[in-house]
Amino acid sequence: MKTQRFLIGCLLFASVHTAAAQAGDRTLPRDLTQLSDSLRRLYAPDSRVALFNVAYTVADKNVMLRGETTSAQAKKALLEGLAKAGYTTMDCLRLLPDEEALGGKTYAIVNLSVSNLRIEPDFSAEMTTQALLGMPVRVLERKGWYRVQTPDNYIAWVNGAALCRVSREELTAWNRAEKVIVTAHYGVVYSQPDAASQTLSDVVAGNRLKYLSTKGAFFEVAYPDGRTGYISRSIAQTEKKWRASLRQDAQSIIQTARTLMGVPYLWAGTSSKGIDCSGLMRTVLYLHDIIIPRDASQQAYKGERLEIAADFANLQPGDLLFFGRKATAGGRERVVHVGMYIGGKQFIHSQGYVQVGSFAKEDPLFDAYNLGRLLFAARILPHINQGDKELNTTATNSYFNL
Repeated sequence: MKTQRFLIGCLLFASVHTAAAQAGDRTLPRDLTQLSDSLRRLYAPDSRVALFNVAYTVADKNVMLRGETTSAQAKKALLEGLAKAGYTTMDCLRLLPDEEALGGKTYAIVNLSVSNLRIEPDFSAEMTTQALLGMPVRVLERKGWYRVQTPDNYIAWVNGAALCRVSREELTAWNRAEKVIVTAHYGVVYSQPDAASQTLSDVVAGNRLKYLSTKGAFFEVAYPDGRTGYISRSIAQTEKKWRASLRQDAQSIIQTARTLMGVPYLWAGTSSKGIDCSGLMRTVLYLHDIIIPRDASQQAYKGERLEIAADFANLQPGDLLFFGRKATAGGRERVVHVGMYIGGKQFIHSQGYVQVGSFAKEDPLFDAYNLGRLLFAARILPHINQGDKELNTTATNSYFNL
């Protein structure tokens, strides 16, 4: 009832006064535009990982706020700034996650082998990223579909069929339970410990299921929604064994990248079913328990930036290579593609499909196109779990440790 009265008040205010305007709109007072823009730059400079979408309805020194933000600090600073500027404010700005509307269940666990996340809550909307079975996500709001935030902080919409919504306590129980990690690129879960039995679902590398028991050549496992089944031990490991055998050196990571050779390019893909350029980096590292930002333009400014020597001698295998448009007097550099340096002037990347290219003209794999748009490199492996909250592992990432 309280929420209903609040929404009615917001609607009445909006109907009586002037039309809403976004920051930057010429009809919005300059002091509001400056305040809003400064807070966006401070608290939500990248809308892929933080939201500050505010509309203003203004009448004299009265202002109504609508929209949504993921930053409580930004909202607090906005209200304080408006008061300081002499405005009387009706606050209809939603802070996400919308705890009340979601009934307290502001978390979920991905329940499909690969879940497609989109820019808008519609199947026809552009896909922006993917999430994998067993992965925890933060639920921000519901508008038919759910707006969620993944462990790399990426924000997008997903159909509810892909999720098992849980409370914080239920997510903690899931995170603490022993898991089975899928290590093969493709596989299935069976209804019985028998490959001739009914299949329950497919699985891909990086999927996580709850470990229940060992039955001969199979692990008995549970999905986030409670379904149980059996997965061959030849394509999976218990999390404890997986962690004990895990290697995070460049050569091991490159070897994993090579196992994806030929997998087709898929815009926004982050699984062995289909993968884009930054998704390849994201996925290969995730299979070694390393979490990095989702997009190439985000990955590019992490770790140590390297200006590439003419002979490539200052590069090391495992360095990320970034491609795009060089900075000019008329504009900044623009990163549009990423690959991984594998040594010998060669790199692995997803362009059409996962393949190896070369910067050496005498190499049959010579890639003149990408050599021509090569910008710089970044060395990130030494910086994992070294202070940058966006370069971490499931052992330290907050989503996996609630």
